[in-house]
Amino acid sequence: MAEVGRIDFDDPTPIDDEEDEETLAAIDEGIRDAEAGRTVPIEEVRRLLPKSTSSAISNPCATRKLSQTT
Repeated sequence: MAEVGRIDFDDPTPIDDEEDEETLAAIDEGIRDAEAGRTVPIEEVRRLLPKSTSSAISNPCATRKLSQTT
């Protein structure tokens, strides 16, 4: 298995030409949310994830609507 290197947030990776402005803005928003403490504990994510995936499988229209709003 390849060795995983440390991430240096002070020396960012150059922006890929394929990354559009909307994607970069969403990433920045997520970073700001995390820095402001607007996060969900991993235990809560684990509790909610199976419910989310099972409801998406049983209701494909809900999945389509969700992807259109994000």
